[in-house]
Amino acid sequence: MDDTEHYRLKKTARKATGRRAGETERQKVTGNKEKKENTNKGTTTEERSDRGPVGKFVKTSSRNPLGESAMKLSFTCALFLLLSLHTCTIMGGRAQRRQRQAEESLRPYIGRVEPEKLCELLKCRSPVGSWCQVVQENGVLVPKCVCPQSCPRQRAPVCSVLGKTYGNECLLHKEACRKRRRTGLAHTGPCLVPKAICTEEELSQFPYRLLDWFLLLSRMGESYVPSTPPQSCLSHAQRTQLAQQRFTVLDKNNDGKLSRWDLRKLRYKRMPLEHCATPFFQSCDQNRNRKVTLREWTTCLVDRSEDWFYHFMSMRMGSHKLCPTIKENHL
Repeated sequence: MDDTEHYRLKKTARKATGRRAGETERQKVTGNKEKKENTNKGTTTEERSDRGPVGKFVKTSSRNPLGESAMKLSFTCALFLLLSLHTCTIMGGRAQRRQRQAEESLRPYIGRVEPEKLCELLKCRSPVGSWCQVVQENGVLVPKCVCPQSCPRQRAPVCSVLGKTYGNECLLHKEACRKRRRTGLAHTGPCLVPKAICTEEELSQFPYRLLDWFLLLSRMGESYVPSTPPQSCLSHAQRTQLAQQRFTVLDKNNDGKLSRWDLRKLRYKRMPLEHCATPFFQSCDQNRNRKVTLREWTTCLVDRSEDWFYHFMSMRMGSHKLCPTIKENHL
């Protein structure tokens, strides 16, 4: 073998070795890249091959849906609490700022006007539930909003806007401060007793009294007719006409139904047996849709008022007729 052929064989062997080394390096790089991708995706790969290096990758998810839901819920709760705290901080800071401004606006009058009078002008916004009291600052009496720590035993009942009676106004504000709730003073003295309960007898009498009320209103209005008889002498048609007239007056939107807002225009406080108004109109609503139609209205007022009147006259007078003759007069 001469030198030329020996050199050619040596060069061929070197090329083959280089190719094998390059393939090995590429396989390492490819394998590392696949492992890195599988790690980032949260999957595992498994090589399954009985014949050669060619493998099949099976992806198995390692994600936990319950864990992700819990994390999302925790994040939502934390965000809600943060926003609530931020809102409370803003509102509290605004109330404190307005309180300071109100107190500063009264400072020019300190020493010139009685501090008790200034307290009447000071509206307490902060602390929540506080009330104005005269306190001493640097030897000067000034009005200031404070939460009472203790209250006198003096009995001077007051009623809050929530309908609760307190022994005195100090006790009202002490509880309001403790609960961090603005509770205003409705009036001095104990809260009014609750309205009387409408008895069954009063409820049966109410439609007749209500028609009497409508008859009085019609006489005071444009529909007044001097010859209009009392309700005891009205016929069924006249009572129906009276009920329909009042229905038309109350039905402002002309939809043929009366809502609770329409019924409030009846001025309950001036009506006889006014504590029976709400249960009566609830009983008129036969289909429970919170609306009273014209048919329900006339049935309630006319039929039930006549039933009560005839029963009353039969029990008291021995006859349900009070007027000897009934003419079909128009109201």
